[in-house]
Order: sequence, then structure tokens, then C-alpha cells
Amino acid sequence: MSVKQLHCQLKRLKTDFDLFASQLARTHDVEHLAGPQGQTLGYLYHHQDEEIFVKDIMREIGISKSVASSLMKRMEKNGFIALVASQKDKRYKQVVLTDLGLLKAEKLKTFFQVLHQNLLTGISQEDLAVAMKVMTQIHHNIQERNRNE
Repeated sequence: MSVKQLHCQLKRLKTDFDLFASQLARTHDVEHLAGPQGQTLGYLYHHQDEEIFVKDIMREIGISKSVASSLMKRMEKNGFIALVASQKDKRYKQVVLTDLGLLKAEKLKTFFQVLHQNLLTGISQEDLAVAMKVMTQIHHNIQERNRNE
């Protein structure tokens, strides 16, 4: 396979994946949660038994303080989260899911399960492992090339 063929196949795969995921997201009512809001909902959903602060979310999804501040305001406005005083230290605000946030997080979980099932139908664990190995190596090659320039 030539590099051109690989490039074309990857572009086609990305286009098809984006279209499929977008359509599926609409049917699961999570269409605008592909980015930081969705990542935050997932993180909070999986850490409901812990006190989570903005700094934890910043670290988890790799965003700056200013981006996190905007994100928290947007999510609060959307009704997904509430900022409440910490039980351990009243000086800090804990980020918690609201009922709507919990509902959206559960819908996201179902969306990803269905997406996973649809994408991997007919693919063995061995083939998937090989595909992951190849993609990881291509990613590594690109990073190495960028470091050397």
C-alpha cells in the first residue's frame, strides 16, 4: 500500500467515522458533548464518590485555568454542574453533577457503548491489537519527525 493510498483511506475513515458518530450522537441526545463538556461529564460521572475540584478537571482533560473557568460557567449555565462548597474545606468549590448532568453522562455512556459495538463488529481482538499497534507507531513516527525539525 502506498502512502497516498493510506492517506486516502485514513481520510475516508475519519469522514465516515465523524458522520456516523454525529448521527448516532443525535439519536442519543448527546450531539454537543463531543468536547470538553462531554469529557468533564464523563470524569464527574466516574468519580461521583469523590470531591472533584476545577483543578482536577483541568488536569484530567488538559486545559488551562482560563479555559476551565469558561467551561465551568458554560456547564453551569447549561445545567450540567453545580459548584458547591467543599465538605472538607469551605474555601474551595467542589464540582458536582446536577440531575441533568447525571442524565447526560448516562446518555454519553450508552452512546459510547453503542458506538463501540457498531465500530468493532466483526473485528477480532487480535486484529484490533494489530491496528492499535500500527496507529501507535504512525503517531510515534509523526511525533519523532516533528521533534527533529
